[in-house]
Amino acid sequence: MKTASSRSSARRIDAKLVSSAIFLSLFIGVLAASAAPRTPISLHPDDVLPTGNQWISLPDIRASDGALGTFNVLSMHHRGLLQVSGERGSPVLQPYFTADGKPFDFQNPSWELLAYWIPTAHKFISGLDASLTWCAPPDSRAAFLRMTLTNHRTEPVEITLGVKANFGSLNRVTYVPVELRGERIVGAAPWVDPAEVFSYITTDTDFAWALLHPGSKANITVPPTTATPSVDANQTRTLAPGESVESIFVLSAGIEEFSAAHNARALREQIDRNGAEAMIEQTAAWLSKRTRTTGQADLDLLMNRNFLFTELYAWGRTIDTEQFVGVTSRSPRYYVSAAYWDRDAMLWSFPALLDIDPPMARDALEYALTTQLRNTGTHSRFIDGIVLEDGFQLDEATAPVLALAAYVERTNDNAFLAEHQSALTLFRDRLIGRYDPATGLYSSLQDSQDEFQKLPFITYDNALVWRAFTDLADLYKRLTDLNESQEMTRRAAALHEAVLVHCVSPSAPNAGGPIFASATDGKNYVFTEIPPGSLFKLPALGFVPESDPTFTRTYQWLRSKNYQYSYADQPYGLPGSYRLPFTTSWSIADNLQLTAGRDQALKILRASNWDGGIITEGVDPATARMDQAGRAFATAAGYVAHAICQISCTDNPK
Repeated sequence: MKTASSRSSARRIDAKLVSSAIFLSLFIGVLAASAAPRTPISLHPDDVLPTGNQWISLPDIRASDGALGTFNVLSMHHRGLLQVSGERGSPVLQPYFTADGKPFDFQNPSWELLAYWIPTAHKFISGLDASLTWCAPPDSRAAFLRMTLTNHRTEPVEITLGVKANFGSLNRVTYVPVELRGERIVGAAPWVDPAEVFSYITTDTDFAWALLHPGSKANITVPPTTATPSVDANQTRTLAPGESVESIFVLSAGIEEFSAAHNARALREQIDRNGAEAMIEQTAAWLSKRTRTTGQADLDLLMNRNFLFTELYAWGRTIDTEQFVGVTSRSPRYYVSAAYWDRDAMLWSFPALLDIDPPMARDALEYALTTQLRNTGTHSRFIDGIVLEDGFQLDEATAPVLALAAYVERTNDNAFLAEHQSALTLFRDRLIGRYDPATGLYSSLQDSQDEFQKLPFITYDNALVWRAFTDLADLYKRLTDLNESQEMTRRAAALHEAVLVHCVSPSAPNAGGPIFASATDGKNYVFTEIPPGSLFKLPALGFVPESDPTFTRTYQWLRSKNYQYSYADQPYGLPGSYRLPFTTSWSIADNLQLTAGRDQALKILRASNWDGGIITEGVDPATARMDQAGRAFATAAGYVAHAICQISCTDNPK
């Protein structure tokens, strides 16, 4: 029998073991964070860097000086982004340094990324080493700017670290910015100090954002003294030789003044407890768990930046309802930002989520199968599921089926499948409703580049329907509905035969034999490329092998001078279209999957600077410079990152 003394001793031993385990866990966590890669990046002065988390996006940190051009949050009420901008194109937050009363020239600093996502800038001039880091911890409704300066001179120096903030406008963004009309004011933050809160008011406060600055004092100016509500927060110190100083500025948003200020306060308290460096390391550890490796530094940088960009810019949570939603991009740099496409979300971004973050992939599917379910297949929608651009697109109708099948195959989450069995019925019936008994094909109104297609039967779309029926057969089998499974198998086989009969023609000029047409009505044919829904994808879908003679001729014809948009004579050329007259990111990704096109695709990937390293719609086939309109394309970023990983990743998902 144990005595009270022995029980007490055992408890002390247990407590020591628990303490040791906690210490070991923290130690391992710090090691993991410190192991996060720090990668120098080469940027042009007019480049920008994005960072952010699921709550707040910082899409345009200027490479030239580290200033934040705009920031935004998702709003269900506004069915898109709420974007805060500075006055007349000036930054919303402008960091600055001074030394002995004179401006410290922080122009064109050197940049590096921690864990491929956290940007840090450095500048060393005349014995002074200045840096700034932008960090958005994953579970915070805020982000922070860390500024440091170290005196390497032999004499003391008086320095100032500060930020100038101004509230020039508030825009609702779905596709394009629309300025909202209301009053913009600034004042002391309620119950949080030292901080200011900027409010946007109509009949009540509709939105607010806060700047919290521990250790710094602020000067508030308002119209008519200044054109817009503004704050200058700074601290001045005399640094002895070898001494350093740090300033922290926390940026947050909320639906009114209290929530905005206290979102900032919660992050400041974490920084107070752990330190800014530890918060950056913890964020880096979270990010590192969502990266992969190819064993090649240049591909790792491009792949992982775009993996993280698709996770944190194609998906997020709304500030007003806290719902998880998907969009084309949370960056207003993309010309159709902040809207939902089934194709973009489920065919382009979703495979990347499965590569790096299966639990988040489940959340993305949940959103597609609930909020967006009723209008699946319709061109584009707002984030609440309401139709934005009408028009049926067959590829969009198939997209959630392919995503669900890939998720279940990867995770064996049959409970999730059973929970959404009614969605399978809707998808099945919607596809069958497009069936044409005369040809055995399935019709679409618009093609994968969102354009009206007069000929109703698009070859790539029908290959997707074949893939969807094949996947539905497997999903119904998992649900033990063998009759429906067999019916889907029968439909897939019949469609495969119909495509080979009706979508292949020898009439393409100088093709040397039958090739796949892009579209047909059963009698007439169109021979072109539709890059977002390319014939190059047929082998990846499993519809035909790359060695299939008809596919080989199709591939060769589209990459020959016989096709107007082949760009075959250009150093960075891959086929485009009348709608996308350049080498597109989809063509690059699709050619990565093909033995015949892989070398050219890798050459283009490595030659382009893209949008400061973030995937765009495409590049100039002559120079590899990015397409200006399609910058910061978050769903395509996932598509390309996934393609790189498919052919080159040497690790397994973490």
